[in-house]
Parts: sequence; structure tokens; C-alpha cells
Amino acid sequence: MKSLFTSSVRPDEANRRYILPGLDGLRAIAVLLVMVYHFWPTVLPGGMIGVDIFFVISGFLITSLLLREGALTGKIALGNFWIRRARRLLPAITLLILVMGPVSLLIGGDIQVNLGRQLAGAATFSSNWISIFAGNDYFTQTSPELFTNFWSLAVEEQFYVVWPLLIVAAGLLLRRRWRRFSVVMVLGIIASLSTATALLMSGAPISRVYYGTDTHLYGLLLGALLAFARPWSLYPPLQQSVLYRVAQPFGLVAFARVMISWLSLFALIPYAILVPESAPGAIPWGLFGASLLALGVIQGMLPDMLAGASEMLRRLLNFAPLRWVGERSYGLYLWHWPLAVVMHYLLGADRSPLVNVGVLVATFAIAEMSYRWVETPIRRYGFRGSANRAVAAFQSSRTKFLPVSVALAAVVAAASTGLAVHTAPAMTTAQQSVEDGKRAAAERLKARQEAQAASASASPSAAGKDAKASASPSASKAATGSVDSSKVTIVGDSIVVAVSPELYDKMPEASIDAAEGRTIAKALPIIKSMGSNGQIRKTFVLSVTANSTILDGQLDEVLAAMPADSKLVLVTGYGPRNLTWIDYSNGKIREFAAQHSDRVIIADWNSTIRQALQTQSGLLASDGVHPEVAGQELYAQVLMEAIAKAQK
Repeated sequence: MKSLFTSSVRPDEANRRYILPGLDGLRAIAVLLVMVYHFWPTVLPGGMIGVDIFFVISGFLITSLLLREGALTGKIALGNFWIRRARRLLPAITLLILVMGPVSLLIGGDIQVNLGRQLAGAATFSSNWISIFAGNDYFTQTSPELFTNFWSLAVEEQFYVVWPLLIVAAGLLLRRRWRRFSVVMVLGIIASLSTATALLMSGAPISRVYYGTDTHLYGLLLGALLAFARPWSLYPPLQQSVLYRVAQPFGLVAFARVMISWLSLFALIPYAILVPESAPGAIPWGLFGASLLALGVIQGMLPDMLAGASEMLRRLLNFAPLRWVGERSYGLYLWHWPLAVVMHYLLGADRSPLVNVGVLVATFAIAEMSYRWVETPIRRYGFRGSANRAVAAFQSSRTKFLPVSVALAAVVAAASTGLAVHTAPAMTTAQQSVEDGKRAAAERLKARQEAQAASASASPSAAGKDAKASASPSASKAATGSVDSSKVTIVGDSIVVAVSPELYDKMPEASIDAAEGRTIAKALPIIKSMGSNGQIRKTFVLSVTANSTILDGQLDEVLAAMPADSKLVLVTGYGPRNLTWIDYSNGKIREFAAQHSDRVIIADWNSTIRQALQTQSGLLASDGVHPEVAGQELYAQVLMEAIAKAQK
């Protein structure tokens, strides 16, 4: 028999049942990093690297399995490969959807938004691209979607579809020179990183770079490259004497590999702490660094490493509890996010961190049940075999109604999921609040313009008197209390958009410029342009903390763009704990205000709403950021008080 991928280990020398010890332990570390990151983001602000560890493992494992099949059987049965992938992935996904669909219907409201799109992405393994094209990156952090975590499954499954075809083509076309295909992988890694960098430099959203298969392919290709470097990693020689012939398990290179593996392992958790997603260059270069660490760990576990330290590494990562978690890592990854989202909509965005302890326990329990009763039987016996065994077991049971009950439950769950899609609102309450604010603000601006036009069309003397009265500070203060709204300029984000009708009611002459998703980085060019054109009035209000990590020097740039005799009102932000940048930015605001107390006043929305929430509900939308009607009134009052202080 001629091997499709000939290596230095002959088929008759190979251990055909070999399983690489420690790989499940690395999976466990990856999934735990992701879960802690999602549940307690301040503990592991860079825990998202767990996904990239998964990518490296997947790239290595899938490529190694394909190379093993080609070497030991002389061919690669692509149909069987894809069937095995379907058995591995589809059962748990189906169970999750059949549970979460009815749950979303019971909760109702915001949790149902975009549910149909999410299910379409899950069914076609295209969640990442559907999310990109939908442009849903703005509200998803504060109004999370049930199946956001499916994006990484989509990237992997797209890889599983295309990669085997390329591997087979390499074996057939290059034959004994098939290892030259590794050049394609190196070029693919470079292209992926270059594309990601170019897109970011051109102003593309971070979500486009993070979700894109083309811009997040480097981890999978790194794993595949390692498999090509040691193609017999999953079919090592049975006899150690052969291993000495085909590898160099000792020496300087082996020592370096051992050191790299241990250092990489110990660096994973500190890396997840010190390289948060918000760090400059974290996407893609920080994630690429994490992928290299994962590669460093895996290469030290390969069977050609016989040093005692390598054996210790394999034993450590094959520790029974770690192996248990790693074997169930797929279910843990699938379930933890939707369960957390359910708690978000049931208990609020700023629920106690202790709630997530219960979510964690529930995730482990459900993942174990899924692994034992759904995933393992179907992987072992296939879809038809598992169905036959289940029917046989039900028929031999004393409870004959059990098969009917299970079938009925599945039908009800599917129907409930369809109803949840059909009754889903068009947008979340936060989005609705912003849209209502836009519409109402436009109406007020139109009314103001019509009033000005009517005044201008009156007799010149009357118009002049009206205009003079309107421009008079005393007239403006008479209309708005202690605030002269004709001297107020406001630049803000979506919160200001939502509250702008209330602001116009209280300050009809104010100039308001607000937009969704505005950060301080996006606001600075606008502020500088307004400053150079003389459009900044005596009192300038800046409210962009909901989206911004305020960096050193940015507030100095704001103050420098303003007239020397003007005052700056900075609004603190409020949001759930997972929006970690808000507290940081609030600290920067307070520090800056203390340094420039003669010109800077704080409108402390954070303290005010935090105190109000202790005694009053219905102030904020479900995202825990955007104010509802009562909250809008409170927000406007906070700004009014700060502006009045600035104008004294």
C-alpha cells in the first residue's frame, strides 16, 4: 500500500491508537480562561485568548488526523471526516437551541432580538460573517445575544470544510514533496495578520477583524504548521529504538523545546491578565502572541520529546480533573455564554458577580449531561445507531410513555423556538430609546427652526425685538432657570442622543452634537473643528464615557481646543461591571477635574444613578447603560446642575 503522506515512521511501526496526553488539559485551560473572562472580566481582562488556544489545538489536531489517515491507509475519506465532524458538533448545538429557544420566549423582550439571524448563523456555521454583515457590534456588549459565542465555531467549521480539500490536493499534486505545502501556511499566516492590520488602519470595526475568518486564521494555521513539522505526532513508533531513529529526543534543540513549553504554559495566565482586549494592538497581535504560547506548549508534549521534564508536562496537563474539563470543553464553551445571557436579562446587567458562580455550576452540570447522554453516544454509534439504541431502550422500559414524551418535548421546543423568532422585537429597549431620542430631538429642532422663521417673517421691528430678547442671557435664563442655554454646547454619545429631547426641553437654545458609538477618540476631531470654527460656547459639555477608555492627554486636548474663557463639564459614565473601561475613565475624569478645578466641573451621573437605583427601578434599559424615561429626566437634571455651577 502506498501512503499518501509518507513520513519517517512506516505504517507497520506506528502506534495506530495513540492519543496525545495533555491535549485535553490544554483545552481545559483554554475554556476556563474564556469562562472566567466572560463571568469576571476584571479578573482576566485578556481571557479571550482561550479561543485562540482552541484554534491552535484544532489546527494541529485536525491536520495531524488527516496526515495520519493518509499515511496509514493511503487515502483520506473526506466524507467520513465531515460526518465525524457533524457527529461531534451538531448534537450539542441542537440540544442548546431546543432549550434556549423556549427560554428566550418565556423571558421575552430584548433577549429575542435578532434571534432568527442568530439561528440562521448557527445552522449554517456562518455566525461570524452574518454578525459582521449585520454590523451588530455596538449594542451586543451591553445587550448580549444568546449565541454570540457561535462565531468561533463558525470559523473552525469553515476551516474544517476547506482545509481537508487543500490537504488532499497537496498530497496528490506534490506527492513526496507534500511538506512544501507548509510554505502556503506561512504565507496564509502572514496574509491573515496583514489583512487584519490593514483593515484596522483603514478604520474597520474591531469586530470585523475579530470575527473574520480571513483575519483570524493564524491560530489554526500555526497548529497545522506544527502538524506538518512532526507529521507522525499522532502515530508515533511503538518501539523506542525507532523513535531514536526518526527524532532527536535529547540535545540542545530538545532542551530548548522543553524550556519553551514550560515557559509558554506558565505565561498563559499572566498573559491573560496583562494583555486585555482593549490594549493597543491586542487584536490581532496580542492574540497572535497567545497563539504562539499555545504552540509552544503543544510542541513540548509531542511524542518525540522523551526528557523527564516533557513527561512531567504531559502528566501535569493529563491530570484527571483537567482532563475531565477538557473532554467536556466543547459543551462548557457552548452553554456558559447563553446561560450568562439569560441571567443578564432576568437579573439585570449589573447583577452580583456571585450570580455567575451559580451559572458556572449550572454550566458544568449541563455540559456533563450533554456529554454523557447526547454527545458521547452519537460520536460512538452515529446518528442512526444512537436513535435505534434510544428507541430500543425506551421500548424495553416500563414507562412506555417516555419515548412519546421526549418526542413531544422536542416538538414543543422547536415550535417555541419558532414562535420566539416570530415574536422577536425589532430592536432592544436601549436601541429603541436612542431611536426615540433621535426622532423627538428632530421634532424639537424643527419646531425651533419654524419658530425662528416665523419670527424673521414678522415686522422688522418686532423681529428685532424678539431676536434681541431671544439672544438675551436674562431671557434664556428665564426660560431655563439658572442656566443660560444659549451659551451651552454639548458633544455626546448614544446616551445624549436618547436624552436630547429632555435636554432641549430644559435648554432650548443649547447646541447638541451626539451620535451612537462615539468615543473620545472619535469626538476629538469634532471638538477641534468646532473650536477652530468658533462653535464652542462658554460652557462645553462632554459625555462620551459609556464607550471610551479615556487615555492620558486626551482631556488636555479637549481643553486646549476650547476658548480660554470657557468652562468644561465632564460627565461620568455608568454601566455594568463588564464594561471595565467606564470606571477607569471616570477615574481619569476626576483626576483631570482636580488638576483643573478652575475650569473643569464634573456632572457625576455615575454617583447619581448608582444612588437612585438603590430605591427606584425602571431608570435604565436592560443593557444597564441607556436611561429610560425616568432616567432621562434624572440625567438631564445632573447636567443642568453642573452647567449651572459652571456658569456662576
